[in-house]
Amino acid sequence: MAETTLNETTANLSVDFLGLKLRNPLAITEGPLTKDAETIRWALEHEVGLVFTKGIRPEAAISPSPYIVKAGRSLMNADWSDIGFEAWLDEIRSLESGTPFVVSIAKNYVTPEEAIEMAIQLEAAGAPIISMCDYNAEQLIQTVRLGRPKIKVPLMVKLPPFLPNLEEVLKQLMEAGVDAIAAMDSIGPVLEIDIRTGLPILGSQDGTGYLSGTAIRPVTVKYIYEISRFVDVPVVGVGGVGSARDVVEMVMAGATCVGMVAAPLLKGLGIFDRVAKDLRQLLTKLDVNDINAVRGLTHRKVQQSSMRYELRSRIDYDLCNYCKLCSKVCFVRAITDTGERVVANRERCVSCGLCASVCPVEAIELTAL
Repeated sequence: MAETTLNETTANLSVDFLGLKLRNPLAITEGPLTKDAETIRWALEHEVGLVFTKGIRPEAAISPSPYIVKAGRSLMNADWSDIGFEAWLDEIRSLESGTPFVVSIAKNYVTPEEAIEMAIQLEAAGAPIISMCDYNAEQLIQTVRLGRPKIKVPLMVKLPPFLPNLEEVLKQLMEAGVDAIAAMDSIGPVLEIDIRTGLPILGSQDGTGYLSGTAIRPVTVKYIYEISRFVDVPVVGVGGVGSARDVVEMVMAGATCVGMVAAPLLKGLGIFDRVAKDLRQLLTKLDVNDINAVRGLTHRKVQQSSMRYELRSRIDYDLCNYCKLCSKVCFVRAITDTGERVVANRERCVSCGLCASVCPVEAIELTAL
């Protein structure tokens, strides 16, 4: 980290990704916001560094309605719609030279052999990078192994969540010749019910869909942290990102690029502009002049740290706004409300950290006795 306070405009956000020089690490990943060339161009009107096309299927498909719904601060979807492979070839040819995009193939709808045939034609149409998406990790390994000798452009995969044999999968992908890894795909299947009708909210056959957005962010961060322990290729962190803080966290875990889908669906494409602006300001606050400098920082910090047990809550009254939330959540009553301010009994504190995490003004920290 830099030692001097930096000007907002000096913070470098540009990153290198598989030969592409990106203006920032923000990616819009597979979904309805990149369903064709027109929507890709709309995305690139904003501060988007990289675009992943919607997962390409062999044939055109339409999803039953409704297929995207808000779930708390997150999103549920049952979206399997696509314009189809032949239409995508024309869309890719129509994109301007130098467009920073990745062509995603919905591998789960085809065999490895069929996926590679699609990839060959997509490469010929102008795809600079090709990605394979499938919830079956073994299928991804087979596809990369088969495709690596035939595909000249970089070949990457998007991993499903909760792989029990992650290290072995990554080892085999690296041996097969994968160039980058994205993680993770949405979590599911999940279900929400409309209690007015008793019917599922989503329009799929059984009402189930897949969850993305804020609810899955901590799972994604851990996944990216684990993946980047075992590979030396670029990693794209996808799942629950919606702020500059989330981006920095994902990069510290090891990500080169950070994808968003649920956040722009819920808030509009302008969120990329806000996050990019906030990211420059946040890096300045952290005394960082280059986003690349913090990539993998958490790995280095963890190696140098050890567990501690003697920390206790301390309140900074210059910051405290007397919202009383800390006293409400303290289950051992180590923080109490006197009627004029909240007071921390450090001897009674059990150092759980909940009070510090809920404080809206960051007036509480855990310090040594």
